Amino acid sequence: MVRSFLIEEVWQLVMSSTISIFDGWELDTWIIVICVIVSYLLVTGRYYAHFKEGIRVSFKQQFYFIAGVMTFGFALGSPISMLAHHMFSAHMLQQSLLYFVVPPLIWLGIPTWLFRAMFSEKIRKSVLPLFTNALVSVIVFNSFLSFYHFPIIYDFIMSGELPVVMYVTHVLLFLSAMLMWFAVTCPEPDLDRLNHLKKIGYIVLNGLLLYPACALIIFADELIYRTTKESHQIFEFLTPVADQQFGGIIMKIVQEGAFAVAIGAIIFSWYRIERSEETEIENDIEPQRS
Repeated sequence: MVRSFLIEEVWQLVMSSTISIFDGWELDTWIIVICVIVSYLLVTGRYYAHFKEGIRVSFKQQFYFIAGVMTFGFALGSPISMLAHHMFSAHMLQQSLLYFVVPPLIWLGIPTWLFRAMFSEKIRKSVLPLFTNALVSVIVFNSFLSFYHFPIIYDFIMSGELPVVMYVTHVLLFLSAMLMWFAVTCPEPDLDRLNHLKKIGYIVLNGLLLYPACALIIFADELIYRTTKESHQIFEFLTPVADQQFGGIIMKIVQEGAFAVAIGAIIFSWYRIERSEETEIENDIEPQRS
C-alpha cells in the first residue's frame, strides 16, 4: 500500500513537471557518440596493426574511453542538457561531468601509439609542450571557470542573445579542462613532465583555485544570477536559492571526488613502481650473496 502510494506520488511529480524527463534525448548527439565509439574500437582492435607501434589495447583502457564518451553524451544529449537551461543545479551537474569526469577518462583511454598517430612528431615536440605546460594549464582552466561564473559574464553568456558566444565559451572551457587533466593522465611519456609528488600537488592546487567560485555560489543567501531569477521553477520543493546552492555543492562534490580518485590512483601507481624497483634491487643482490 505504502509502496504503491510512493510510486504514484513520484509519477505525478514527474508528469506534472513543466519539463518531462522523457523529453530531451538528443538523437544527433548519440549518433555522434556511437560513431566515435565504433571508430575507436575498430582502430584499437581490428586495425591497430596498421599504425606505427600499434599494439592491442587492453579492455580496461577501452572501458575508460567508452565511459568518457558515454558520459559526454549523457551530459549533452540527455534531459540534463534540457534541464540545464532552467535549473542551475542541472547546469552545474552538466559542467561538472564535462570538466572533471570526461577528460581524464578520455586521456586514460588513448594509447600512446594512437596519440602519436594523431599528432606529428614536429607538433609533439614544438607545439604541444607549450599548450600542455602544467602551470599554464592550471591557470588557464581555473581562470576561465572563475570568470565564467562571474554574475555579469554568466548572465550574458546564458541569456542566449548571442548563441555563438555560449557555444564558443563552452568549447573553450572543455578544451581547457582537457589540457588541465593532460598533466595528470598524459598518454605521451615524452610530455609527462610531472612526477608523482608533483601531480598530487598539481591536483591540490586545482582544488584550491576552484574553491572561491564554488564558495561564492554555495554560501550566497540570495540569487546572484539574473538568468536564474528569470527561469521558472521546475520542482516545487527546490526553491531558486536552494537550486543555486545545490548547484555549487554538486560541482564541488564531483570535483573533489574526481580529484580524490586521481590522487588515489597516483599514490597506488607510485607504490607499485617503488615496490617493483625494490624487488629488482633484491633480485640483483641475492645472486651476489650466494
